[in-house]
Amino acid sequence: MISFLFVQSGFAQPASEQPAAQQEEQPPAVVAQPEGDQEIDPLKEQVIYVPYEKLPQVFEKPARGVFLPYEQFQQLWDAARKNALPQPKQGPPLRSLITSIESVAEVRGDVMEVQAQLTIQLLGEGWHEIPLRLGNSAISSALIGGENARIVFRPGQGYFLLLDFGDGQADKLTLDLKYAKTFNKSPGLNQVGFQAPQASINRWKITIKDPGVKVNVRPLVAATETRDGADADNGDPPTPQVPTDTVLIAFFGLTPQVEIDWTPKSEGASGLSALATVQTRQNVVIGEGSQRTQATLTYSISRSELTELKIRIPTGQKIAGVFDANVRRWDVELVENAQVINVELFEPASVTQNLSLELERFDLEVGMQNESVDVVIPEIEALGVSRQQGLVMVRTEGDLRADVTTRTGLLQVDNEQVGNQQGAWDFVYRYAAPPYELILKIEKLQPRVSAEEFVDIHVLEDQVRVDVTTLFSVERAGIFQVEYDVPEGYTIREVHGVQVGDYQPVVVENHHMVENAPGVYRVNLSRKAFGLVGLRLGLEKRHNDENLVSPTGVATEYTLELARVVPASVEVVRGRVIVLAPEGLRLTPKVTAGGQSVAVNEIQAEHITPLAIRQNARPAQGFRYAEEDFAPVFEVERRKPYIEVGQLIVADVDQGEVNFRVGLHYHVRYSGVKTFRLDVPKAIEELIRNDSSSFMTRTEINPAPKDLAEGYVAWELRSNRELLGPVTVELSWEQDLGSLEAMGSASVFVGKLVPGNVERSWGQIAFKKSENLDITPEKDSIQGLRPIDPQHDIQLNGDTAGATLAMEFHGDDWNLGLRVNRYEQQEVEKTAVEMGYVRVRLSNGNNAAVHAAFRMRSVDQRIPLQMPANSQLTNDPLRINGNSVGLEIDPDSESQGSYFIPLTTQSQGETFVVELVYNISVDSWKIKLPVFQNVRAVNQIFIGVEIPKDLVLLSYSGNWDDHLDGSWLEHLQERLLNNDRSFDAHQVIDEVTTGYAVGDIYPSNRQKILYFSTINPKDSALILEFAESSQVQMILFVGLAVLGLLGLFLSLRKQFALLLLVIGGSLGIAMISPVLTSSIDLSGVIVGLMMMTCVWVLKDISRPFRGLYRKKKSPLETLSKRTEVVEADGKEAEPTEDSVNATESSGDSSEIISEVSGNQEVSSLAEESQSGKEGTKVGPLDTSKEEQQQADGISEGSDEREEFLGDDAEMPEGADFSENDSGGLDEDGEAASDETGEA
Repeated sequence: MISFLFVQSGFAQPASEQPAAQQEEQPPAVVAQPEGDQEIDPLKEQVIYVPYEKLPQVFEKPARGVFLPYEQFQQLWDAARKNALPQPKQGPPLRSLITSIESVAEVRGDVMEVQAQLTIQLLGEGWHEIPLRLGNSAISSALIGGENARIVFRPGQGYFLLLDFGDGQADKLTLDLKYAKTFNKSPGLNQVGFQAPQASINRWKITIKDPGVKVNVRPLVAATETRDGADADNGDPPTPQVPTDTVLIAFFGLTPQVEIDWTPKSEGASGLSALATVQTRQNVVIGEGSQRTQATLTYSISRSELTELKIRIPTGQKIAGVFDANVRRWDVELVENAQVINVELFEPASVTQNLSLELERFDLEVGMQNESVDVVIPEIEALGVSRQQGLVMVRTEGDLRADVTTRTGLLQVDNEQVGNQQGAWDFVYRYAAPPYELILKIEKLQPRVSAEEFVDIHVLEDQVRVDVTTLFSVERAGIFQVEYDVPEGYTIREVHGVQVGDYQPVVVENHHMVENAPGVYRVNLSRKAFGLVGLRLGLEKRHNDENLVSPTGVATEYTLELARVVPASVEVVRGRVIVLAPEGLRLTPKVTAGGQSVAVNEIQAEHITPLAIRQNARPAQGFRYAEEDFAPVFEVERRKPYIEVGQLIVADVDQGEVNFRVGLHYHVRYSGVKTFRLDVPKAIEELIRNDSSSFMTRTEINPAPKDLAEGYVAWELRSNRELLGPVTVELSWEQDLGSLEAMGSASVFVGKLVPGNVERSWGQIAFKKSENLDITPEKDSIQGLRPIDPQHDIQLNGDTAGATLAMEFHGDDWNLGLRVNRYEQQEVEKTAVEMGYVRVRLSNGNNAAVHAAFRMRSVDQRIPLQMPANSQLTNDPLRINGNSVGLEIDPDSESQGSYFIPLTTQSQGETFVVELVYNISVDSWKIKLPVFQNVRAVNQIFIGVEIPKDLVLLSYSGNWDDHLDGSWLEHLQERLLNNDRSFDAHQVIDEVTTGYAVGDIYPSNRQKILYFSTINPKDSALILEFAESSQVQMILFVGLAVLGLLGLFLSLRKQFALLLLVIGGSLGIAMISPVLTSSIDLSGVIVGLMMMTCVWVLKDISRPFRGLYRKKKSPLETLSKRTEVVEADGKEAEPTEDSVNATESSGDSSEIISEVSGNQEVSSLAEESQSGKEGTKVGPLDTSKEEQQQADGISEGSDEREEFLGDDAEMPEGADFSENDSGGLDEDGEAASDETGEA
């Protein structure tokens, strides 16, 4: 089977039908060599092997392959290498090139002829076509080795040289080529251009048959001009001979165009002298003691050439130089009152010639000995010219000012008109022809200086230091020195420039006292000071005054002299003085003539220079002064020491002793001291330790001072150095509390230390204690003390961290006794429930699902838990911080539902969230929470009860507070008082969970939710009473229907009273049972009351209109009815049965229902009744019957009339309803009145 598969998988080309074994024995076709000219068959057969197991995976891919024995692969590889095509031989990139060209160009008549020798290198065999270009030239000869060369011309490309190069021939050839071209002539210029052959080495020799011709070639790579026309250009000096030709040798290189132009020699005006005009530009700069002149003369020459120039200048001017490239030499010739400069040129000037002169003069004495001097501007005149005109420009340097005294032949022009590029000139003049004269008066400008001085005077114990900062404003001219008046006895300590704001520092070179000028100190500057500059001087004067070193009580008088700028050197001077002294020196001004006393803070605000404070000095006095002399006189006295001391007493009450640490914070002012006095109680004298013994020693004062209090010892605290400023002395001692037992108390004696010889004494006392100790002041023992906050009111430095009690005293009259009580420590709660939220979802089947979350903190390993009796745990009842944890059953408990909550994964003391999930299937309206046994620290717990929408909460019971929406009365109260009682359950849940991922505990919006809360509920159950919403709504509907029907049969007053009764009853229910009111949807009740009220109002409004309609019936019908009534009344006298029936029937038929709506209607009824009586003419009736009818009518219809007429309606005089009307109620419940007439 395997052999069969192998045979089937091996195959050859389809054209061959031989077996695979025979094909393997045949040699490969690629190896076989053809015999003779026999053609090689392009179709080759070869046995190859393919895999038969994974044939589709191998051959059905883009990069498919075949498998071949290595021997056959080697044969194929060798055959392919033998049949590979040979690589073509690489030849040179060019077959020929022109290596160098030697060209000689010469002007012959109107053409320029060029003889060129071209060296050609042939690199390949065969015919060569070498471009010669020369498309715009004519070739007159082309020879190679004495024979004519093959030259062809192609339009647009130029000439070409044809060469045939074969084996055995020379590869270098020389072509002698001669060509020419006519040059273009123009006035003063000849031009010609060649499209010459190109070569890397391209040398030209250009010959012009005129000497001194200016030849230009383009492109100008390198060119050399020879005067003698020699061929050599190797740099050797030529043999002197008379020049006859102009020869130029140039090197071009590869250039497409060679252009040559030359200027023919001008013959000029033969036999005539040169005609020249001169433009001059004369610049004169005048400085202190010097005058420099720079003149530029521009000659314009025509008609002939100039070989020399002559210029005349005044005497007294030193010629510094004559400059131009064509100037060969120059000399000066003295003539009468002038100097003539003879200038010889290298080449004669034929068109233009420029010449520059520089003149100097150093005999001006302006600014040195003289304040002013007249300066003559030199006149420069060119001799031998036909016309001269130009400009004269003058400028002064430095601090000089010029005024014109004499001006002749000059016209002043503006700077901008001359286009001067050398800056602004003071004077610019133009002259048309010499001579001209200009004399200037040069004056030295004097600087305008104003000074502002800021003087700081430090009066110290051993010296007086004066610092003067002078701010100068220098205008018009600069200054190089500043002089000061320095008081006698002062030494200069520093002199330097200072920068303040816009004021720049001066550069000081040196400073010294001026000879023959006592008290004058000169400061020389290395640079000119101009503008805003600043300079500072520092002076000091030493003294040895005992009254300033120690407090002797004697004042010394000092005159504080100032170092000021010499008034003659400035125009304006003003200054400010600040006198500074240490705190220990008292300065009293005695004489302040010449100055104005100013507040120190005002002077400091104006003091723009930095104030240097020396030896902790403080500003004491301030003055302003101007040009007047100012030397204030002060009396200086050393002040006596002023000592303040603040005590910080820290008492650390421990279990068996009290550690006292006292810090005496002295502050010594004005003068230093070496000793302090301290009075200490004798009771603690031996206990006190000196913790500042490194610089302070204590000794007892003997004999004791007279002012020493009884029971005290006077100590002297002596230092090894003078004490000034803040000084702290540390003392400490301990007091034993041996009587303090486990539950006892002890008294603490607070020792009072009294500092002596001080101006102010105050202190603070701080107490620190252990946790089980309590410190209370003894009764009636506090004297001179006031309590302070130990955390914020302690001002003195000390170890008061953890202080629980602090007091403060001022002076030495204080006492304090303390009682220390020790209490037994109680164990704190190990577990605390910080907050909780319980979600209860009630259903109609008396079932409930409870999900409780508690935020807790505990140090126990397990927390005992008691679940409610009717609870059923779910499959995942406990989660801690969102992770499921198994509940542990309490095996020792006899009651069911006892578990343990394991806290093995929680660190002690950290906050965690416990979730409990369980169900309630019995008495779900009675909600009991899980109880954490033995845990008393239970904070507020919230319950959210979700009830079905068809239930209404009637009431609840238990130790719980509700967070219900409230009744309508409570809502009204909240709006009036702006009191929001809304409860946010999401915020409560977020506070409980503290960011942990909990289960589905957030309330749903699809059900009604009732919220309750309590603190530490323990076993207290929340009992809820519900009713179906439909039953409650039915009761309300029946009540509203009964009230509405009842109101229809009542009068307006009774309707209003009934409505008030309903509103009052609802208010009472809202106040007595707000829970029920908040649960009922009052929208239907309010709508029902409104509809009932509307029906009542419509019924009451329509009552007058119905009466008016009946009253407007036919008068005849009304009269007939009344007549029948009267006849029936007359027949009533007969006591027969028929008359009685007739009376009853006539009374029923004649009953008229009248609605009275005002006095007008009542009057109309009375008039109709009267008219009826007159028309019928009935006789008088029986008086007894009439009175009986009136009595009956009054008793029955009085209420009706009052109701329809109103309480305030007035009865008209003609209306007598009481005699004829008898009332009752008809079927509509309205008042009916019977009208009868008299016969």
